[in-house]
Amino acid sequence: MDKFDFQNIRIFDRFIDKFANKYVEQRSMLQSPESLSSQDCGFEIDNLMKILKKNCIACDESREKGEQPSALRDIYRSDLGELLMTYYFEEKLEEKERFVIPLKNISFREKENMPGRGFDAIGYRKENDGRVSVLIGEAKVSNQKQNPPAVVDINNDSLYKSQKMHHDNIPMVLRTLSDYSRRLSGKHLSALGCVIIAMDNDELDKYNITYGCALVRDEKCVDKEKDFGKLKTNTHEFRPGDVNFAIFSFTEKTIDEAVDMFYYKVQELIK
Repeated sequence: MDKFDFQNIRIFDRFIDKFANKYVEQRSMLQSPESLSSQDCGFEIDNLMKILKKNCIACDESREKGEQPSALRDIYRSDLGELLMTYYFEEKLEEKERFVIPLKNISFREKENMPGRGFDAIGYRKENDGRVSVLIGEAKVSNQKQNPPAVVDINNDSLYKSQKMHHDNIPMVLRTLSDYSRRLSGKHLSALGCVIIAMDNDELDKYNITYGCALVRDEKCVDKEKDFGKLKTNTHEFRPGDVNFAIFSFTEKTIDEAVDMFYYKVQELIK
């Protein structure tokens, strides 16, 4: 079932603290923490974690100089959008609608000072009818005044064009899920493994795809209806899957102000 949600997000210290801590946790997460102990390693794990946090979380030279980073290169702007998206799909939906997102894109990427590649999020949900719903998540941030902003419909990597490409190229989705699943184990691998086999066998009755989208906007430029763009007016193009699109409108602070607050809190946490 398609879902289009709009939420006002009040930007204040507690919000920044919460998501800065989530960010530090995800950027410094160990893939197999249960395999490490101070006794076996011969060193204190806490000391290792302090070093990992300091080296896995990028320092933004532009911000440190008091400059405003380019939106196209601002990983903290991008990462805050991803954090909000994964939080929404894992925790803010009604319990029966939530997805499990085993690995966060923020945690595993090639370089600490570059945004991640591929899907912004991959998750799953087991349905009562035995099928597994797969989440393909994409997040964008824009304070552009036009409605919808270019990141929704127009840009080559816009939400609409990206999700339409995913819908029209299931072999590519299968390759991405296969690569993602190599890092999984237990129930997570079992759930997505069933989807991978079903996709490979063209068994459409065994899985469903939810094209999940998140858009962060400034309160002064958001339009509650127009900003969903073609993902709302052209939902038929995503059948037999469904679209779940959430818009987060920042209040009290602009996007730029919120990202600056987020960045400096993260840097404070890793010192």
